[in-house]
Amino acid sequence: MYNENMNKVINDFLKAIEIEFSFYPSLGLVSKQNSGCHFDMDYKTFQNSLKIFKPFLKTIYKDFNQIKDFYDLKQIGFNFENKMFEETNGVNTHKGLIFHSSIFFYCFLYTQINAGTLQKNIINFCKPLKSIPIKSKSMDLCKEYNLAHPTQIAISGYPVVFKALNYYQSIQHLNLEENLKYFLLLIFLTVNIDDTTMILKIGIQSYNNIKADLNSLAIKIEKNELSFKEIEEINNHFIKERVSPGGAADLFVLVMFLKLINYS
Repeated sequence: MYNENMNKVINDFLKAIEIEFSFYPSLGLVSKQNSGCHFDMDYKTFQNSLKIFKPFLKTIYKDFNQIKDFYDLKQIGFNFENKMFEETNGVNTHKGLIFHSSIFFYCFLYTQINAGTLQKNIINFCKPLKSIPIKSKSMDLCKEYNLAHPTQIAISGYPVVFKALNYYQSIQHLNLEENLKYFLLLIFLTVNIDDTTMILKIGIQSYNNIKADLNSLAIKIEKNELSFKEIEEINNHFIKERVSPGGAADLFVLVMFLKLINYS
């Protein structure tokens, strides 16, 4: 599998990324429909950004035996961050996803040729992250409100991603369009992580209110109690308020990748 199917695996990862920036409605994120709440990026920007991921993942695959620890992988990620900025004229479309996908993809490869589970291998690989000091507004926020920083999600082995995969599989029987199932998955992730970018923009109380509202919204969508127009109005509210769950979007890609490769 490590050699014969790797091209398919990489293409599945690319497809997962494309699904994320294509489906609509998407809580103010960029989609094929519109640029969401963003002034500086649109669907074309994300298509350009997508170009770096095939060589990025191929580099991790090609250099697998030379990657000894997180720091080696981080350098590869940094190189492709620069390529992303070249493709997007300086717009940060996928910096967070480069971080998460490098860890996830490397550990996926490791799991194919070594013992252990994907989640346990991620936890072991990310141990060095515990000792790396992070000085940022988002980290200060996490300390103040006891929130989980994105690095903590990696350190703990992405439990929310595996829970989200189970949730996504559990809603497949619902009589809903595929884009609404994607929407429900995005809501699940948004509710189950701490998006520090959103909190810094709107405050912790407003953020918690949004989470509660999204929980109620998901229940109504699952029961098919809302028209598409009503759901679209929720999306338009995110656009009007200039907020979107970028952190959840990155993790959406990881969930979709697992789904596409039939991970179990």
